[in-house]
Amino acid sequence: MKNRIKISTQLLSPPKGGWRVFLLLLLGFSCAVFAQERLDSVSAVIRDAATGEPVPYANVYVSATCGTISNYDGEFSLRCLPSDVLRISCIGYKKVSCKASELPAVVLMQSGSTMLRELTVVGNDDMLYRLVRKMRKEAWKHRKAVGNYFFRLTTQYPGTDELAEVFLSAKSCVQIRDLTFHSGNRGLLKEGMLEGPDLKGLGRTNLHVFLKLSPVLVNFDMWDFVLVPADIVQSRKGKLYEVANTEFIDADSTKIRKIQAKGKPAASSYPILEGTLYVDVAQCRLLRFDGQMRGLYIRVYDNARRRAYIDTIRYDMHVDYRYDHGFTEIANMSGTVVRNDVKLRYLLFNLGEKELTFRKAKRVGDDMMKAIDEVGYDSLLWATTDIVKRTKLEERIAFGDSTFFRSQKSNYDVAPTPQEAGANAYLREALRQLKGNTMPLHRGLPPRN
Repeated sequence: MKNRIKISTQLLSPPKGGWRVFLLLLLGFSCAVFAQERLDSVSAVIRDAATGEPVPYANVYVSATCGTISNYDGEFSLRCLPSDVLRISCIGYKKVSCKASELPAVVLMQSGSTMLRELTVVGNDDMLYRLVRKMRKEAWKHRKAVGNYFFRLTTQYPGTDELAEVFLSAKSCVQIRDLTFHSGNRGLLKEGMLEGPDLKGLGRTNLHVFLKLSPVLVNFDMWDFVLVPADIVQSRKGKLYEVANTEFIDADSTKIRKIQAKGKPAASSYPILEGTLYVDVAQCRLLRFDGQMRGLYIRVYDNARRRAYIDTIRYDMHVDYRYDHGFTEIANMSGTVVRNDVKLRYLLFNLGEKELTFRKAKRVGDDMMKAIDEVGYDSLLWATTDIVKRTKLEERIAFGDSTFFRSQKSNYDVAPTPQEAGANAYLREALRQLKGNTMPLHRGLPPRN
């Protein structure tokens, strides 16, 4: 044993006067080890195994500092070590795990829920009552908790596509509030014939207020007449909602209550939020919400006719929640807003425990685009942080607009297809009515004539 120790000591001791050689050898060994552990970029598309349809906003998790979600088309990309294990999950599907080095181009997810029974709820629903009470207590206790997010907004209207991306921080318990932008970028892609001083893209807009909407609100300053599923537990529930309850077991043997709340015809005179809540029964935790806003009004100003008019929009939303910090926190959020030929799509992604350095900060008021311009573009932040992969449309805008900053080559052929080009040509005429219009949200019901 002594000889072995002596031999080991001699191997670690450089020859007399040979420190430089020893350090160079040590440095070379370190570089070799680092090369073996370098980060690689992996990508795939997630699809439903039965239908072949893409699975959007599925969670892709490696660690608290490494993860992402699939985009609207079910695609994702992530920088990780080849030996890392990716865990892909989405409510209603069996989880998929595989090493990064073995990730297939297409990840097929199998349905993983087992239906238990239909539930008939009489009187006040105890589950909803406990859920709402718990979340409101959490919102008060953790009202100062802040999370870091990535936000992307894509807007399409005849002949024009627009993209805005931003890193932000916000109070994140139960719902998003007090948004602060730190680094952003935006671009506008339009056909040549649409050049003109009146076309300013989104311009002054406060459409980010959609992020403040959630099944359980902790303040009502913005949504005067909006009614949420929390009203089901109040005295008006019988007049406003029809409720159906179902329970099922997911792939982790977790009992989940699926609560479907649909507005009754009597509630049609109010803007009302309806949809489906997925609740962990044992822990009384809200896992997910899929819903839509019915009867929400916006006020549109038509510059050409110099008059304002009121119109309704269709708003679909999806929210996933996380509990890494011991309270209900927004994990990711997405939504689509449609009015005639105008379509807006957004996503919000919680960046988890990633260590980020923000050099600027701008509280967001009524003008989201102005806030993005004021904080500017921090190339270091964008280069070192994994974000949600862009769709083909989003990359077409980013790579088609020379003023838009981008850190890597597009993964797609960003030229429009003949069908897409034809659709844009068909919609050009409608632009004359929309050019220069503004679309601020109208709070509550329109004024009576």
